[in-house]
Amino acid sequence: MMQSPPLISSKRLRELEQLGLKLGVTFGRMGLLNEALTHTSYASETGSKHFERLEFFGDAVLKFVISEYLIERFPDYNEGKLSEIRSVLVSDKILAEIANSVNLSKYVLVGKQVQIRSSIVARAMEAIFGAVYQDLGLFAAQTLIVRLFGDHTTAVDRDEMKENYKAALQELTQSKGQGIPVYGLVGVEGPAHNPMFEVTVAVEGTVLGNGRGTSKKAAEQEAAKACLEKLGVITGNTKTRLDKA
Repeated sequence: MMQSPPLISSKRLRELEQLGLKLGVTFGRMGLLNEALTHTSYASETGSKHFERLEFFGDAVLKFVISEYLIERFPDYNEGKLSEIRSVLVSDKILAEIANSVNLSKYVLVGKQVQIRSSIVARAMEAIFGAVYQDLGLFAAQTLIVRLFGDHTTAVDRDEMKENYKAALQELTQSKGQGIPVYGLVGVEGPAHNPMFEVTVAVEGTVLGNGRGTSKKAAEQEAAKACLEKLGVITGNTKTRLDKA
């Protein structure tokens, strides 16, 4: 017999309604929103559902909506430029900034021994996009995502954010006829609720950088940064224009 999901308390329902108001979304199924805000550490303690399935789906929804939005907003940009902008927009950094704008950490449920980190709220934000789509459909998800990401898109297009090292490295290697950098997962350390990923990046079969981070995306960014530093394209936190590399 299938176990019924834990009931949501009236206090928790009020919290979820408050978050819905901040997002400008009226949820029909609060259970989906609650699931999107439940970290694996909390789920393991309570037997409730965690957000990983919704995060998986929300990541795909986000990339689709952002891709369509960018094509319509920048009709003269080629696929390389569009990919560069999208890569920044869907990064953990931007997702965490958007999550912080609605104080999402206040609503995310984590285990007793777990502290809220930017990577957790970024993943919860993606899960929310998945929950919105499943509950209210594509149009509601599109409306929410475009509203949340509009200002960030303007900032990225103006090159005000310069830490998309993966896009910078790919632009460099392709301009030199070296193909696309290849990232490889070396290993994952730590408990399931607090993992640390280690990644390498290779150009033409030669490993030129490695990085560590609390998510695979973050580790890949660090590996790309290390590679760019080794190639002399950037020094410390200062980025050199690729056309001068």
